[in-house]
Amino acid sequence: MKLEFFEHGLDSGPMILLYGGGPNDVALLRNVMRTLSGGVGRQVALHDLPFVQSVDKCRLRAISAEADLGVVARAPVDFEWTLGLESWFQVDEQLERFCEEKGGVSFQHVNPGSGPEIIYSTARAW
Repeated sequence: MKLEFFEHGLDSGPMILLYGGGPNDVALLRNVMRTLSGGVGRQVALHDLPFVQSVDKCRLRAISAEADLGVVARAPVDFEWTLGLESWFQVDEQLERFCEEKGGVSFQHVNPGSGPEIIYSTARAW
């Protein structure tokens, strides 16, 4: 699975794309989302996960909080994605359909907060 930032992504706005990998990688990502939904203050550096490959040094730290704050840039390709517990649970649920092998390209918006869009896609497309 790859993690890549696009300055001019969706609707010419900034976008972070998690893409590729297969059903097993998505299942691992879902486990991370469930961990985040388990308590305020939990953090995971998605770019450091063994099944995630950062493109052009893109960094994304996922943080559980009291409320959805969305995505904030800390540097040009260094981001913090902060959501409430219920929203992390919903992200987990949104990724469920990608745990089965299917043909074609499909994608899902997964950031209910503000800031750049975050999209999971089966390919480098949206």
